[in-house]
Amino acid sequence: ERGRSLDSVVKQYLGTVRPMHMEFVEPSKRYADIIVPQGGNNRVAMEMIVSRIQALLAE
Repeated sequence: ERGRSLDSVVKQYLGTVRPMHMEFVEPSKRYADIIVPQGGNNRVAMEMIVSRIQALLAE
């Protein structure tokens, strides 16, 4: 899509993206109140979050 080769994508992932994720994201997970598997693509989890926010706003 961006005109990059598979090799360059893998190299960036292994050289930068994954190490930064392991250094910064993974350690902070223990402080999270909720972790949504599959991120914004998890419709069930997103609906639960929206429902909870709406309930809090209605109070």
